[in-house]
Amino acid sequence: MKIIKKISSLDQLKSFALDLSKCLEGKEIILLKGDLAAGKTTFTRFLVSAIDPESEDQVSSPTFSVMNEYETSRFPVYHIDLYRVKDFDFSDVLGHGLVVVEWADKITNLGNYPVVFIDIDIVDENERIFKVETKNADYLEECLK
Repeated sequence: MKIIKKISSLDQLKSFALDLSKCLEGKEIILLKGDLAAGKTTFTRFLVSAIDPESEDQVSSPTFSVMNEYETSRFPVYHIDLYRVKDFDFSDVLGHGLVVVEWADKITNLGNYPVVFIDIDIVDENERIFKVETKNADYLEECLK
């Protein structure tokens, strides 16, 4: 099922992240695609904050560190940025927490884990279109609507 979300404000983005967070079990992989400044890190910050409000200030872009880990009250979140990386070994994190990957265009084989694909299109300075699909994650569809 493909879900299209028109996001026109930071409040709408926070609301979308909050809705998604309510159904996450901590074993999912969220693959984010979009141009520079599309909102991948901002979405991740809002998602981590929705999972554990005390963690929001910890979230920053992992462009140079490649991976940031956030310990939340529900489960660990692994925030990975593949902008400068050609190959990344996911074996240590898959199934051990929520994995959020920016610049996920080249990822192919992630096994049977629940995956949320989010492709972000920039419409203008304030508006984004989020195209969302799932694989092995039917339980998330109600939260994504």
